[in-house]
Amino acid sequence: MAVNLAHEARDVEEQYILRVKDPALADELRAALQAEDPQSAAACGVQLVFQDSDRQGTFVFKGRQYPVTVLNLPSVVESYKTLDDVNLVKTTDIGQVLVVGSAADPGVAPDEAAGGEARDGVTPPMRNARGRIFRNPIDVAPHVVQKVEFDLLTILAGGAPEGLKFVDTEEEWVVDAATGRGAWLPVRRDKGR
Repeated sequence: MAVNLAHEARDVEEQYILRVKDPALADELRAALQAEDPQSAAACGVQLVFQDSDRQGTFVFKGRQYPVTVLNLPSVVESYKTLDDVNLVKTTDIGQVLVVGSAADPGVAPDEAAGGEARDGVTPPMRNARGRIFRNPIDVAPHVVQKVEFDLLTILAGGAPEGLKFVDTEEEWVVDAATGRGAWLPVRRDKGR
C-alpha cells in the first residue's frame, strides 16, 4: 500500500510504502482508505510522529499507537498513477518503507532490518536481493593484477606480452564452385599481380 504524505507548505508529494504487520489494523486501514466519504477517512485521525529519531516513531490510528520503523529498500520502486485505467503516468521513485508493528510488538525484528534496510524488498523476487545479486569481490593476488596491467599496456603500445608473438592473418570467405560450400581461408597474395 503506497501512502502519500503531502506537505501543506509546498506542493511536493512524497510517497512511502506502508507495511502493516497487524492483520486487523491492515484491514481497518484498507477500509478507511476505500471509504466513499473522504471525511470519514480523515476522521480516523491517522498520524505519523517522529520525535528524537528519524528511523523510529509512532503511528497513531483511531487513538491507538503503534511503533513504526523507517527502512530503506534494497532497490528503487517506481510508483504510477492512472486516470483512465489505460494510461499510466510515473509519479515518483520510492526508496523507503514504513513498517508498522503491532501494539504488543516492540518494533522490527533484527533479521528483517539489516543496517536500516528492508532486506527482502517489497515483492517475493526481491527476497535477499543484495545477497543473491551482489557477489563478494574476487580475491586476486596483487602481483597477478600488476602483470595483467603491464601486459595490457604492452599490447596497447603495439607489442606482445612476454613469451607471445602476434601473427596478423587476413582471411576471406571463399565458396567452392563444385560443392557450394564456403570457408574462411587466408588471402593469397600472388607475386605476379
